[in-house]
Parts: sequence; C-alpha cells; structure tokens
Amino acid sequence: MVDINDICGHPESAWRDQADSLVMYDLTNSGMPGKWEQLPAKRLEGGRYRLCCIPFFTSDIALGDIFTTTSSGGFELSVDAVTERSGNVVIHALFREDATTEENKERQGDLIEESVRLGVDREVLKLGYVALSCPIGSPEHVEIEKRLYAYYQLEWGHFETSKRSE
Repeated sequence: MVDINDICGHPESAWRDQADSLVMYDLTNSGMPGKWEQLPAKRLEGGRYRLCCIPFFTSDIALGDIFTTTSSGGFELSVDAVTERSGNVVIHALFREDATTEENKERQGDLIEESVRLGVDREVLKLGYVALSCPIGSPEHVEIEKRLYAYYQLEWGHFETSKRSE
C-alpha cells in the first residue's frame, strides 16, 4: 500500500478546467523509488488520456501529451506509454534554498509575472519551485530560457529543461 506522503499532487494544474481524471506516475525511473506523481488528465477515446498538468518530477511526459494507461503499484490508472507528443517543453525552476523567504517570493513572483506576460503555462509546487511549459523553440520558450539563464548568472537557483516533447 502506498503512503499518502509518497504522492505528489497538482492542486492547481495548468489545464485544470479540462481534467476529468487522475492518473498515477511511478517515479522510480526518475530516481524516486516508492514515490508517485498524481497527474490530472482528460479521458479521450480508445483508453487514451491527455496530460493536463506540468509534471514536477517525471522526465518523459509533458503538458498536452497523449498517453495510454496500465494498472501498476495498486493503482488502476498508471501512465504506460506516451503515444502522441504535444511539442511542449517542461522547464523546472528551483530557486536557492538558502535565500530568504522574501527573496524567493520576489524572484518567483517575477518569473510568474513574466510567464503570464508571455502566455506560458506554469504550476507552483511550493515556494522556490516552479514548473513551466510552452511549445519547444517558440519565442516564449526562448524568452523564458533567457530569463532563467539570467537568474542562473545571478546565482538565484538552478533551472533545467526536463522534457522536450517532440
């Protein structure tokens, strides 16, 4: 049986208005054995689903990807395989843990404000951890990466592109 503390959820998923299902993702291959990410999704025809959130920990699925499910780890619906890529990229922004709460609030607020201005989807796991998604190679993608590189140069945190859904 899985402990509730071993599951990461998405209370404010990017496309929450479209989601009608919750699908589990085993994080073992992401270096987190025994942990799961609960992903909001939209049920489609043929037993397929469209991802309606920006993954915080998975590395091979992105917002808008279409996937099939299987039964795994005691869960009826668990991600099996991505069948159609959305063309989106997932970027994780992790601000410095040794920064003050006020510094991280300001920096995270700046990133969120910029993502809103650019029309880039985003989700916040907690203060200091933001996941962003946009079409790979788009002007928005380039602008967000430039901003995050500037943050990196200022030593505000670490930023990684975790998924290129091409």
